[in-house]
Amino acid sequence: MTPAARIVVCEDDPVILKLLQVSLRDAGYELLVASDGVGGLALIEQERPDAILTDVSMPRMNGLQLADAVRANPDLAGIPIVFLSASAQRMQLEEGYRHGATAYVTKPFRSADLRAALAWVLAGHRHPPD
Repeated sequence: MTPAARIVVCEDDPVILKLLQVSLRDAGYELLVASDGVGGLALIEQERPDAILTDVSMPRMNGLQLADAVRANPDLAGIPIVFLSASAQRMQLEEGYRHGATAYVTKPFRSADLRAALAWVLAGHRHPPD
């Protein structure tokens, strides 16, 4: 049996965090949770997860800043990052990819879509360049 993929989840909304925890733990993922980007970056540096799932809008350090910090660190740069955001506008999606997103899931999300995005990035896929 293969070990569960370890995912750092950065989300400041407790309701959405609970939905993420239920959906992803039911899918067999091991979750490490932070309520902002500062805590998330510390977890990422310490734990070296298989993937990162982060809200874009958070206090102290937003998801874009978190992605920049991860991509700037050669030891972390290869970790896939999935952005989770209420904004589905093309400009925001493009900004997310410019900051290093591997995939982008918009809120409200379906659990199946979120799990599919994580499985896709964990399989080594990346967002194709435009």
